[in-house]
Amino acid sequence: MNIAKKLVDESSITFIWADETSENISLDFFSEAVINRAALHGFSQKLGDSYSGITDVAEAKLAMHGVLAALKAGDWNRKGGSTGGIWVEALARATGETIERVMEAWDKMTDEVKAASKKHPDAIKAKAEIELERAQARAASLADSGDVEPLTL
Repeated sequence: MNIAKKLVDESSITFIWADETSENISLDFFSEAVINRAALHGFSQKLGDSYSGITDVAEAKLAMHGVLAALKAGDWNRKGGSTGGIWVEALARATGETIERVMEAWDKMTDEVKAASKKHPDAIKAKAEIELERAQARAASLADSGDVEPLTL
């Protein structure tokens, strides 16, 4: 059983309780400071949700930046979902564009354009550089941990 259903409009939330009573909470009830804090809390939750379940830091950043770009464009409903992964990062590096700009472009690309982008020599080179940097960082982290046995054959 649901305890309450929430209906959100432009300036209020209505709670419809399981006992069929309701309460309307309006933004007019709150100071600007409380509204700002609530907005930041909401953004924190929304942006944090965008990378839920992602274990790679770079991929998580891409997911967050994708949702951030959507929010800046006025789209609250964008989920983390597909981010283009390392290819978006590679295209940003190869073109000198920001991650946000490449995410916007990636979202609008057809599958054919995405495939062609992945075949471009500059994108392939940038992807390889990113993969090498990540491998070097993982190796350095393992070496620093002291938990690595000597490599033997």
